[in-house]
Amino acid sequence: MVNRRARALLLAMVGVGGAALVWLVWARPPRAEMWAAAVVVLQLVLAAWLLTRQDDEESISPAVLESITSFDTSLRIGEETMPYLKQGLNFESAQKICEIIRQITEMDAVAITDDKVILGFSGVGCRRHRQGGPILTGATRHVLETGEARVVNDPRVLSCDEPGCPHPLKAAVITPLKFRGKVVGTFKLYRASNAPVPTYVVRLAAGIAALLGIQMELAESERQRQLVVRARLEALQAQIRPHFLFNVLNTIIMFSRTDPERSRELLVSLAQFFRRSLTTRGNMNTFQDELEYIHIYLSLEQARFGEKLRVKMKVDPRVTGAMVPVLTLQPLVENAVVHGLAPKEDTGVVGIRARQVGSHLHILIADNGVGMDRETQRRVFEEGYGNNMGLGLTNVNERLISLYGPQYRLRIRSTPGRGTAIRLRIPLQHAAQGD
Repeated sequence: MVNRRARALLLAMVGVGGAALVWLVWARPPRAEMWAAAVVVLQLVLAAWLLTRQDDEESISPAVLESITSFDTSLRIGEETMPYLKQGLNFESAQKICEIIRQITEMDAVAITDDKVILGFSGVGCRRHRQGGPILTGATRHVLETGEARVVNDPRVLSCDEPGCPHPLKAAVITPLKFRGKVVGTFKLYRASNAPVPTYVVRLAAGIAALLGIQMELAESERQRQLVVRARLEALQAQIRPHFLFNVLNTIIMFSRTDPERSRELLVSLAQFFRRSLTTRGNMNTFQDELEYIHIYLSLEQARFGEKLRVKMKVDPRVTGAMVPVLTLQPLVENAVVHGLAPKEDTGVVGIRARQVGSHLHILIADNGVGMDRETQRRVFEEGYGNNMGLGLTNVNERLISLYGPQYRLRIRSTPGRGTAIRLRIPLQHAAQGD
């Protein structure tokens, strides 16, 4: 491509040369033909020189070219891997991501691991480089422990412990995958040649790892939003399901004949119940607001069941301002009432206890209802199965795990004929002043 300065000089030269040729043809001085030929030759020589000349101000250095290439590569990777990261980082999505990145980067091999196993691998490798296999090298474990990227140019560091293995991979860049500030896995680019890993490959690996981390954050935020929407829809569906609404309205009609004031109070409570479910926004709510939601629900159920339903509540005042996932407690209370106490012939009790234990909020929701057998307890969190119990224990359990980790899953203990207890533990975080 001709730069700007070369184009300007070329145009000026053509203009001057053209004017000289016109003068030679018109004036016909001595030896005009020889001068005309000399002008044409000079124009051709200068044109050839200008067309091949590169101006320093428009030349691109190798470093800049690598940066442009890496940026374009990252954009392509981000665009093509996002649909798979929305599924979460699992065996299926990690394998697809590795295949996409290897195709775009043309590396000899690409791998993604969590903190224990290989989630995805694409390219040349030994027999042990397979999906689901254990992490093979100390270099990868070092990156997981330190959170610092590592460049490996020694083939012996990448070799596995299998005798006679050809070890086709000779060099690698191993970068940490971070999610919410924690190292959750590694991303690796491999080369099969003995040459040291180029600098641009190191930068490319770091950029892709950072990009995957950002995409995991975005995917998890979207997943949380969908879970909240799903919980809100399930709550609304539960409130308007025919038998629930029919029973509440029957209770209100009954009181309208014997106690009009009580009937009016129940109508107000029912309106508050619907209004609160429709106006709840965001992922979190204060524990006090969730308790008020529970009070509205229980007031309706106590009006329906009368003396058959008793409620015991004990709440540590220190935890009323704690933040909890929205629509987490009411489904558990409804599960206790509808599936634990409703089938019971005599009086039933649902108990709610909340207290601060160290840096956590501990909540217990228990009933002395019909209970569950071991098979039901084992399957209660299976997708689709738990949704038949109250508003869906599965949804509540998934949100707790997604927000805080698997150690915060719901704990259930139940005995047939004696009742059920559900325990949950939430990191203590209070609402900001003025919220």
